[in-house]
Amino acid sequence: MHAAVVMTPETATVHVDEIFLSLQGEGLEVGYPQLFLRLGGCPLRCNYCDTPRSWHAGDCSSIAEIEAELDRLLQGAGMQREQIMLSVTGGEPLEQTDFLAHWLPTWSGLVQLETAGVFASRLRLLLPYVHLLSLDWKLPNTLREGEDLVEPAACLAVAVVSGVAVQVKVVVTEDSNSMELADAFAAISKISPGCTVFLQPVTQFGAGPKPPTGQQLLDWSLQFHALNLDLRVLPQIHPLLGIR
Repeated sequence: MHAAVVMTPETATVHVDEIFLSLQGEGLEVGYPQLFLRLGGCPLRCNYCDTPRSWHAGDCSSIAEIEAELDRLLQGAGMQREQIMLSVTGGEPLEQTDFLAHWLPTWSGLVQLETAGVFASRLRLLLPYVHLLSLDWKLPNTLREGEDLVEPAACLAVAVVSGVAVQVKVVVTEDSNSMELADAFAAISKISPGCTVFLQPVTQFGAGPKPPTGQQLLDWSLQFHALNLDLRVLPQIHPLLGIR
């Protein structure tokens, strides 16, 4: 069982990869400005990962340092915390649940939490402080390491019970197959009927996997149209815009 750690504002630290302000490039909030707090450390190794440096924990930052940087970005944008959503991403944020459980209740703005669908018991601790959960449902053929850790069905079930708004993202490549997608979509539909699901063609980086064709995406959309899901195709837009 994951044991909670007693933290104070003076002692609480977290591994941070980067903090920045940009346009959200995925999902329901696509196109809106957001603050991003990218935490370092991830137990998975996805073959399409666009930020492999975030696999490693990296340097520690204190609450004071994190909030100072977030407030600096807000001031530069002429905005208040309550006017913009904070996206907590990674890496895998649930590797640092103790810190987030301590800090998120103090943040006065809206929070989007992005997770790869691991550590459902830890996720339950954070959902009272989350306004939108973005769940990355990993297909088996995209994982090089950590397949035994992913439990997206359990994470989605926890979210449904909590009542938090949820979006599910399924990244697909040219090698994705209908059987894997059928299993994923059937599970999602059973746990959360009507759930918003984004079929996201991978953004290719270097020698990484290539995206599916437009015809593949159309075929999958039609194949699973009858399921009780709000299924949409949406690529990442931030690489297209040349921003983070």
